[in-house]
Parts: sequence; C-alpha cells; structure tokens
Amino acid sequence: MEDEIKSGYPRNILNEIKWKNLDFDECIVEYIHRGMPEDKKVISGVDIKDIGRSFITLYSDTMIPYHRILRIKYKGNILYLKKRA
Repeated sequence: MEDEIKSGYPRNILNEIKWKNLDFDECIVEYIHRGMPEDKKVISGVDIKDIGRSFITLYSDTMIPYHRILRIKYKGNILYLKKRA
C-alpha cells in the first residue's frame, strides 16, 4: 500500500505524509494546549506551515513542540498515540 506510514514518532510521521505527497489536508493533529477545554486542541494538516526539527509551525506562527502532540490521524486512522505515563 503506497500510503502506508511506517514511522513511529510525530515528526517522522508528518514528514512521511509530506514526502509521499499524500493529502496533508486529511491529517489531523491533537495536541496539549493549556487553557482550552480539556487542555487539548485539534488542527488539520492545512494549518501546518513547517515541520521543524523540534516543533511544527502553524500558519498563525504558533510553534508546537512534538512532545505536546497527543494523537495524529490520517484519513481516520490513528498513526500516533502518545503513551500516558
């Protein structure tokens, strides 16, 4: 399957989606955002401007460190789920 994602870490997963020219609009990222209901926020791949070394940057210039990412979904499939301590 050409759109199978093999990476296990948020940065690698997002890069793999990008490098394979998959539809980034189908990517959903849930992350810790203090002050929001349940301290969580959900964004779409269209909101992501850059996949950096330590964080993703949104078009709003918000920087999200990878350790705050809780879940990544692609076309409804969970590709990443942060383990709870």
